[in-house]
Amino acid sequence: MSKPKVIILVDDEFIILESLKIQLSRIISSDHKLELASSGEEAIGLINELHDEGEDLALVISDFNIDSYKGTDVLKHALGLYPLVKKIILTGQADTKAINEFEEKYGIDAILEKPWDLASIKSIVDSIDHSRLPN
Repeated sequence: MSKPKVIILVDDEFIILESLKIQLSRIISSDHKLELASSGEEAIGLINELHDEGEDLALVISDFNIDSYKGTDVLKHALGLYPLVKKIILTGQADTKAINEFEEKYGIDAILEKPWDLASIKSIVDSIDHSRLPN
């Protein structure tokens, strides 16, 4: 049996993280596991730790405005270690210019407004191409 694919949720608002965790835990399969980060620094550390441990990072859902980081900083770091990672920006009041520039350069699988639509997140989770990820 292959290792579970990791989904990282990043937001500096506890209620948002908990809500995402609860909703996603209901729709993801047993071949995924959720990890939470409440800051950009914590998310980058978690990505590094997962990479060092040989874990498979499948998806990062990050708020755009998190502490001293931007969600795009976290996604860019994830891409450096996991080129096939799926990327979702979650935003309430984002700098659309910065998001558009990131999307043009690196690609984003979805930009979701708060409050988000669970069906949109589910379609991204369901679209993870496991054949392109290592076992």
